[in-house]
Amino acid sequence: MFSTEFLSSISSKMTGTTQGFSLVLPELVVAGCLLISIFADLFLHGKPAKVANSWRYFMAQLGLFLAMGLSFQRMSQGLAGFVSFQLFQVNIGSNTTNTLIIALGVLLLGLNQLHRKDFSLEENIGFSSILLGSLLTSMSSHFLSLFLSLELISMGTYVLVGMRKDSTGARAALPYVLFGLGTSAILLYGISLIYGLSGTMYLFSADLSRGLSTVDPIFAYTALGLLAVGILFKMAWVPFHPWSPDVLESLPASWMSWISVAPKIAVSILGIKLIHYIPLSMDSTISFLAIATLLVGNLAAMGQKNSKRLLAYSSIAHGGFMAMVWLFPADQALKALLFYGFLYGISTFLVFYQVDEVIGDSIQSDDMGAWAGYSHRQPLRSVTLLVGLIAMIGIPPAGTFLAKVTYFSQLWENYQNSLKTSVLALLIVSLLVTLISVFYYLRIPYHIYLKKREDGIALDEAKFSAKDCGYVLLAILLIAALIHPNLFFELLKV
Repeated sequence: MFSTEFLSSISSKMTGTTQGFSLVLPELVVAGCLLISIFADLFLHGKPAKVANSWRYFMAQLGLFLAMGLSFQRMSQGLAGFVSFQLFQVNIGSNTTNTLIIALGVLLLGLNQLHRKDFSLEENIGFSSILLGSLLTSMSSHFLSLFLSLELISMGTYVLVGMRKDSTGARAALPYVLFGLGTSAILLYGISLIYGLSGTMYLFSADLSRGLSTVDPIFAYTALGLLAVGILFKMAWVPFHPWSPDVLESLPASWMSWISVAPKIAVSILGIKLIHYIPLSMDSTISFLAIATLLVGNLAAMGQKNSKRLLAYSSIAHGGFMAMVWLFPADQALKALLFYGFLYGISTFLVFYQVDEVIGDSIQSDDMGAWAGYSHRQPLRSVTLLVGLIAMIGIPPAGTFLAKVTYFSQLWENYQNSLKTSVLALLIVSLLVTLISVFYYLRIPYHIYLKKREDGIALDEAKFSAKDCGYVLLAILLIAALIHPNLFFELLKV
């Protein structure tokens, strides 16, 4: 028989576990839909592919729309608090970030349907795992929840990367899995060392700051360095970037863009919170790694003649650019990151989907010739693609121009306050690589508008379709962000 003390302890533990569940209803809906989808797929076995895909889209989108509605409600009400023994913390930053990530997920599935793409069980699991892991990462306030959230992102990526069964897929999947396992182990070592130095696992505890500030700096920086390995791997920062080009090149547009956007936004938000609670100055280290990431991503992209690989290297550069917010004041960093993350996500969807549609699954060393004559057979799409590429550069008429100007101004303000040479060097390099990016981003429009097909065959102009509606909508959002940027912040309540 169980003792009264044991039964009462179970009751108290259950109460603590379910504490604050009302604050994380959107995340619970996403998790529930993932489990329901896996179970419901048992009944779709043997059904025609069209029927199975329709049901999977229906269940996933129903859950996402419900989660988005609950997330908007939580954000508008300004709900905040701790969840499950303070493993997670709900606040303004996590509310707005998760609303943005869910909205991007809804948009991604909508584009998938417009393109009539299949939606297998593996793709559903991979997409939902990355989504849920990203949502939980932005709310994590304990090293245990942080580790599990990052591993959930990794699990989803493993599933998506491993779907391609040919030699290209194997070449991309194996290094990524090995890199992922290695960085996960290093992350655990870092967490263990931090716990040994501070005696706490809570990210925002005074004991953590006190422990890291009183021990030998060598041990403190070693622990933080090991922790950074697991985090920067998700951002594809140098030197943890080699997996990114092969992985993104082997994936279809939907998952290529999803891996490039959702985890980076979530991890960048996590970094904002961590940097401002760590008692040690990390400005020089962040600046050095950001400079290396920007240079590697942009200079490597310059030499690419394969469209997907060019975009994969540019994704590394954007990851380096995105996390520069770690050098900004917390309130300004949140606004700058959300605005940049939203526009980067939109431009990524717009460009990656069109590249995937023109290039397809074939991987060639030089596929620029496939763009020749594209402006004649797809004039509207060519214009929207040009808008997307301009947005990735960060020049008018795209709203990313304002986002990059905000980044530059914040870096300059940081330098004026700290007078650190590393921050000034980062500002100069970021301006320089923005100019460099014009060269390789406009390589595709150069072939679209100025090159003719080598076979000399003139293709008929394609008819307007639902896909074009999606591309036009994304292009309008990018341009509207430049005309009325305050509308975005009013909508997200930041």
